Amino acid sequence: MKIKYDAYAPTLSSALKDLLLSISGSRTMAKCLIQRADIVLLSEQKMTNRKISDKVGLHVNQVGKWRRRFLDQVERLNAVAQEKPADLEEELIRVLQDAPRAGVPAKFTADQRTLIVMIACQDPADHGFEVSNWSLPKLKAAILAADVVPEISEASINRILNENEVKPHKNRYWLHSTEKDEDPESYKAKIKAINETYQYASKISGTDEAEHHHVISTDEMTGIQALEHKHPDKLPKAGKLAAIEFEYIRHGTTSLIGFFDVVTGRMADPYLNATRTETDFVEALDAVINTDPDGEWTIVADNLNTHISASLVAYIARKIGFTGDLGEKGKNGILHNKESRIAFLTDMAHRIRFLYTPKHCSWMNQIEIWFGIINRQLLRRKSYTSVEDLKDSIRRFIDQYNRMFAHPFNWTYRTTPIGE
Repeated sequence: MKIKYDAYAPTLSSALKDLLLSISGSRTMAKCLIQRADIVLLSEQKMTNRKISDKVGLHVNQVGKWRRRFLDQVERLNAVAQEKPADLEEELIRVLQDAPRAGVPAKFTADQRTLIVMIACQDPADHGFEVSNWSLPKLKAAILAADVVPEISEASINRILNENEVKPHKNRYWLHSTEKDEDPESYKAKIKAINETYQYASKISGTDEAEHHHVISTDEMTGIQALEHKHPDKLPKAGKLAAIEFEYIRHGTTSLIGFFDVVTGRMADPYLNATRTETDFVEALDAVINTDPDGEWTIVADNLNTHISASLVAYIARKIGFTGDLGEKGKNGILHNKESRIAFLTDMAHRIRFLYTPKHCSWMNQIEIWFGIINRQLLRRKSYTSVEDLKDSIRRFIDQYNRMFAHPFNWTYRTTPIGE
């Protein structure tokens, strides 16, 4: 018999729902309390236990258990919200907590555990430590100084943090786009335009339209080193890993100007050279565009000077048959400055036009994904005897990739910028 989940949807007063939402969005509450608050909120939406299970990461039986337990208490909690609102949070936490178990009682209360997690999520400087991140001894000192518990071991702190997936000793790098703060409208417009272009590329993939409308993502890999391992590599054997000599001989470097076809997922023939000047970029771009000289080209690039140069403007003007006056760099007209050149290069009325990513948003450029692929699969471990050997290897890799593995990337990022 099909369950009617309407009957299992709790009726929440506004105060009770607000408190559940606060727990759900908390960064310091115990993970189990957050999950259970989510179960209640999703239950109110008449969602099935199976769907809730997928969303909160608990077994469907656990979801059913906490759904029933809350339904048994919801009328009392709504009454508390109306009659004794100051007691509501305490009563709600009590309902969401585990029932007392047989055996040795828990050494630390839910409140103490919450405070321990909260301190671990704070800046050590707020507790008088001149360090960049927490260690277990310093966390212990801060917890004891705050009178959270009379005594606690570092092992207990570590266990509580692991239970709540808090890792204050680790971090990852991120780079904030200054353009998002300085010119939010420009930031949103650029993100939206690039996303819509990628969506269009996905739509035309495999159709006749794709034959003469190209969406290209471009950038450079600079300073690629031709490193030769000083001694031969040892291939893996049963029970043994491959062995690579850590000493190496330097044979020089090359730069790669790459062009990734967003529609087909293929790489164009690479432009490999010791330099990456504006002349190099124009030469590399010309080789790509000449594969379909009368086609439509949309090129996604970052704001590197070579991507907005006077040479590039002059080249695009020739290719599209522009007969107007370009002016003079540094003085007047289209060539005058960076802003005037960008306005010309991004003109959507042109058959060949550019889309520029916001500052520090290289993640919007799909070729960066491909650069990660070649770096992991080839460049990181390969040994080369010369720069020419390196270049030939890169060409062979691209040819192999295009024949065997090329595919359009599944771009899941949509038109609304992160944080909006």
